[in-house]
This record gives sequence, structure tokens and C-alpha cells, in this order.
Amino acid sequence: MRRQVIISGLVLSLLAGCASVKESRFNPLNWFGKSEPVAVDANGQQVVTLKSLAPRKGYPVFVDTRPLAPTISDVQVVQSASGAIVTATAALPSTGYFDAELVPVATERADTLVLDFRLRTPEGAAPAGTAAQRRITAARSLSFDEIAGVRTIIVQGADGARQVRR
Repeated sequence: MRRQVIISGLVLSLLAGCASVKESRFNPLNWFGKSEPVAVDANGQQVVTLKSLAPRKGYPVFVDTRPLAPTISDVQVVQSASGAIVTATAALPSTGYFDAELVPVATERADTLVLDFRLRTPEGAAPAGTAAQRRITAARSLSFDEIAGVRTIIVQGADGARQVRR
């Protein structure tokens, strides 16, 4: 009997030391939150309004600051299981260029896909290197939806462009 009284006293003192029972999840009256109004349309159906995941100040505008590749030397299009792969090679004045990417550009013609060959320039002086070392290749995978109706693919560089036709 004495042991039960001591254990009961310890348990009650532990519970009293924690949060009050009125605010805890052990209290069945706290299992559901307070009532809130619900919007209903003219047919009596509940209107669900979801909170936006967009940032409060909006999305930042991304501006690609990479320059165009100087000279495009080759463009190839190879069929793949998911559509096509466009591969472009640029001839560079020196080594050290990096972060090459084929970036799509909006056009007025639906049968033409225009891609900019953009890359980052070396930050310091870079050695000239051999002709093979001064080439960089970038590729872009295109789905069947992206190439549907496209007859011409143009890859643009700073000094000109190259195109591939179907």
C-alpha cells in the first residue's frame, strides 16, 4: 500500500510538472480544433481555397548572364527513345570555358526551334591550348512533345548560327 502511494505521488508530480492537462493531447476535448467558416457555392458544394506556395514577394526574375559561344562549329540531332538529343560543338579562342548549355529561345515560327549556346568564360588568363582543347560540347534532350511539328533546329552563337533540318 505504501509503495502504491509513493508511486502515485511521483506520477502525479511528474504530470503536474509537465504541461497542464487542459492543453495536452491526452485530453479528448482537444483532439479537434475550433470550428471555422467554410465557403459554399450556389449549389451547396464546398469551395476549397488552397494557400499559394509562391513567395510573398513573388519569384525572382532569372537573367542568364552567360555570353553566347563565339563560333558554333557543329550541330547534330540524334533520335532517342524519348525524342531527340541536340548536340552542338563550339570553337573557342582559349581553354577554360565552362558551364555550357543549350538554352531555348522563343520564336514566332512554330516549325523552328532556336537554341542559344551559352557558356561561362574563364575568369583569368587561360592558356591557348590545342584545337581539340579549345572545343566545348553541349547537349539538350528534347521530348516528342517539344519536337512535334519542328522542321528546323537552329543553334546560335555570337558570330553566327548553324541549323539542322528534317
